[in-house]
Amino acid sequence: MPDAVMDRKQVIQRELLWHEQESHRRHRLDSLLYDPPAFDDVVQQSIDFLQGDSGELVLDMGCGEGKEALELASRNLYVVGTDLSYTQLKRARELIKQELPQAKLCLIQANAEQLPFANSSFRMIYGKAILHHLDLDASSKETQRLLSSNGRATFAEPMARHFIIWLGRRLTPKLRTDDERPMKLSDLEHFGHTFEEPKLQTYYLLAPLAYTFRLIPGFEKMFATIFSLLSTLDQVLLTHFTFLRRFAWYGSIMVLQRSHDK
Repeated sequence: MPDAVMDRKQVIQRELLWHEQESHRRHRLDSLLYDPPAFDDVVQQSIDFLQGDSGELVLDMGCGEGKEALELASRNLYVVGTDLSYTQLKRARELIKQELPQAKLCLIQANAEQLPFANSSFRMIYGKAILHHLDLDASSKETQRLLSSNGRATFAEPMARHFIIWLGRRLTPKLRTDDERPMKLSDLEHFGHTFEEPKLQTYYLLAPLAYTFRLIPGFEKMFATIFSLLSTLDQVLLTHFTFLRRFAWYGSIMVLQRSHDK
C-alpha cells in the first residue's frame, strides 16, 4: 500500500477516535459559537444556493450533530446525512427526532472522502466545517463524482487568519483534532477551481466581538443585536476592501456542475 494512502488511513482513524471519544468536549463551545442567530446568514445563503425543491434529495456531508440537517429537513428536503462518527450521528438523530419527528432523514456512518453512493447520486450537496478535516483533492473529486448534471454543492469552512479565532484555537488545542486545518482563501479557491462558476463568499470580521455579550447571562438579545449589526458592517467591509477577505472567520465555496463526465 502506498505511503500516502497509509498515511491518509491513519489520519482518518485518528479523526474517528477523537470524535467518538473527545467530541463531547466541544458541545458547549459549539453551542456558544453556532446557536442561532449566529451563523444564520451563512446557513441560509448556503441552503438557498442549492435551490432545492420540496421532497428533493440532499446530501449533508459531515452532518455532525445535525443542526444543518434539521434546517434542511425543515424545508421538506429528504436529507441523507453522513458523518465519520457514530456518536455524532446518534446526537443528530436525537436532535431531529425531538425537533422534527416527521423529517425525511437517513443517517449513514461513512468517510467523506469515500462515500458509499453511486455516481451522480445527488443534485445537491451541503457541507459546513467538513472540508478542513479532509484531503481537498480527494474531497473535490468525491463531490464531483456524487453530483449529477446541473448539480450544486456548497461548503462553509472556518478560516485560518482571523486573529481572535486564531488565538482561541491556540488556547484550546484539546477542543480540536490534531489533523484538522482551518482554510485559507487559496484552499477554497483550489477546491472550487475544477467546477463551473465557483463563487467564494467570506463572513465575519468584527462580528466575533459580539460574543462578549453572549458570555454574560441575560444578554442574549444584546448579543443578537450586536452580532447582526456587526455582520452587516462586515459584509460592507469585505465587499469594498477585498484584501480583508483573507482575515475573515468563515468562508464558503459554492459550485455548479453543469454536466457529469467524471
